[in-house]
Amino acid sequence: MQAWATLLDLVVLLGAALVMGILAERLKQSAIVGYILSGMLVGPNVLGWVGTNEEVKILAEIGAALLLFSIGLEFSFRHLRQLGGPTLLAGIFQISLTTLSVFAIGVVFGMNLKSAVTLGVIIALSSTACVIRVLKEKSQLDSGFGRTAIGILLLQDIAVVPAIILVTTLGQDTDALEAVYSLARVLGFGLLLVGVLYVVFNRLVPRVLQFRSISKNRDLPILLATVAAIGSAIAAHSLGITPAFGAFLAGVLLAESPFSRQIRADLGALRTLLITLFFAAIGMYGDPGWTLNNLP
Repeated sequence: MQAWATLLDLVVLLGAALVMGILAERLKQSAIVGYILSGMLVGPNVLGWVGTNEEVKILAEIGAALLLFSIGLEFSFRHLRQLGGPTLLAGIFQISLTTLSVFAIGVVFGMNLKSAVTLGVIIALSSTACVIRVLKEKSQLDSGFGRTAIGILLLQDIAVVPAIILVTTLGQDTDALEAVYSLARVLGFGLLLVGVLYVVFNRLVPRVLQFRSISKNRDLPILLATVAAIGSAIAAHSLGITPAFGAFLAGVLLAESPFSRQIRADLGALRTLLITLFFAAIGMYGDPGWTLNNLP
């Protein structure tokens, strides 16, 4: 019965997303706004038609990972190298400036230091899935500023890990040495993941793609790409790294494959479905009642 209940939740979420997405487009807004509002509307804090189901959250995370994987397919290492130092510096500057600015504003308005730092870190990080979706809708993904924005977003994704460690340390009064150890451990695991995926996608996968059965059957490269994307996301999650970063890395490494364009096109429909679930699931956490009560 639980499986059918989860399926019903998915249908309700997607149905509400369809209606609200159409309404948002008619009001000349991004459909993403409609997806988020649909999740809030049918979620536990308004109508209560859908609970914060764990299966829905997992599907939403898979959707975000697939989006980053498909973007990675468009960004080979050659493209990433072209972003260069200016993009890296811009990303570091943006994260630092936003965090410090919000921290200062929070202190001025009477927040304690830990809360102000936490709020600054939260606001400094953007939603990669949301920004990329908007850039794709406006056909600006391949523009100069679009690629720069993606570079900054990826730096933000990497920054999520030390940000989580920092916030956890502030909330639990963890020893500073232990926090540094946790950060070094995650960095080590991240380098290990990059090394393993590099070997897999530059040694093993090219040989598999050379099989005649792969080149003849259009379904097999898609299955290979799906396994690579989700498998890399799971590997990153198990190492304490953002799953979306693992999926993006897999996409970048697979971008050198002659099947990258085909895979990107064939995964489009599946990605759209899961990304819609992602934004709707995010909206489920919205609570208009809490917002009104805490508006001042």
